[in-house]
Amino acid sequence: MQPAARPLNDAATVVEEDAVDAETVDRVFQECFGHARGPLRTADLIGLDTVLDSLHVLLECTADRRCTPCALLTDLVQQGHVGRKGGRGFPTSVR
Repeated sequence: MQPAARPLNDAATVVEEDAVDAETVDRVFQECFGHARGPLRTADLIGLDTVLDSLHVLLECTADRRCTPCALLTDLVQQGHVGRKGGRGFPTSVR
């Protein structure tokens, strides 16, 4: 079973690397995989800080480098973008 935080981190990494914008990532997941919201909207709903904390725990427990939080996610949380609960998640400038 794959922890939910990893695919959310992977989606944020795609945005971080300028491969595609956040809206496109979510739309692809919705249209191609039947995902209700897309991974980045889901991360906003869960809380970016919660996703970040989960990744740190997974990294510590598994030593799996794929659980290393991407810089974009870390930066957003440090800037106070914790998701829907705080009124700011992935900003429209990133989306």
